[in-house]
Amino acid sequence: MTSCASSEKSGRNPKVDLSWGVALRHASRWTRTIASPLTSLLFPASCWATGQPTSTAEGGLSHETREEIARQMLWPYCRACGATTGHYTDYGLHNPCPACADRQLGVASIVRVGTFSPPLDTLVHTLKFGRRWELARLLAPFLFQAISMQTRDGQDPPVDALVPVALHWQRRLSRGFNQSEELSREVTRLSKWPTLNILRRIRPTHEQSLTQSRAQRLENLQGAFACLPDERLAGKHIWLVDDVSTTGATLHAAAAAFRRLPRNYRPAGIHAAVLCVTDKTPVPLPTK
Repeated sequence: MTSCASSEKSGRNPKVDLSWGVALRHASRWTRTIASPLTSLLFPASCWATGQPTSTAEGGLSHETREEIARQMLWPYCRACGATTGHYTDYGLHNPCPACADRQLGVASIVRVGTFSPPLDTLVHTLKFGRRWELARLLAPFLFQAISMQTRDGQDPPVDALVPVALHWQRRLSRGFNQSEELSREVTRLSKWPTLNILRRIRPTHEQSLTQSRAQRLENLQGAFACLPDERLAGKHIWLVDDVSTTGATLHAAAAAFRRLPRNYRPAGIHAAVLCVTDKTPVPLPTK
């Protein structure tokens, strides 16, 4: 078994597609390794979120920015869809919140750092569209902590492997990197949880940010992902890693690729970890 059903329908050779991804990853990392010292020399340190000067100890994110992200991490949210909830609500995997009706993620649970609001919206936008790959190293500790908080308390199964949500090779080539893979790789560096680059995007799609409704997003991503059978998946709990979840369509499509695997290769559970969710729920008032 060398490919899943989606790969057969697309007529692509998964090994060829995978080799393209490996080559692009190595080329981009080599370029960044050379450029990083030069970038630090030419551009003085400042907060990536506010633009204000920062000290060496702050490391590119001001104390105020870090405190705001930490505050967002304490906001209660639905573990099934990621929507913000009230302090005295108990929405979870078996008690879905009202937003779950419009945000079916296709995963067993989701962990988030915060919402797509300041400062995370600026940081994610700069990471992805500003092509500032170095931001992944600054944001990964927050994602690592968010995952650890849930798994340590027993609310979620342990992390057997991280799987970054894949980009199509054309978009990866134009952007120069996959932000989800960079985040996953940095979380692996902090945690030793393995990153498995086994998810592939087998056809190009429109930018999800340019697609409005959930139905359009689901249609845009239908059959977009495939994965290679891998014995390391069997009976394990995998965590999809991405930067933003809006309607959950991307996570839903990615999770579906794993469910199409032959039975003896399927993971026991599919979960998700994202930096932020697009959420219009009012921020809960502080409890004092």
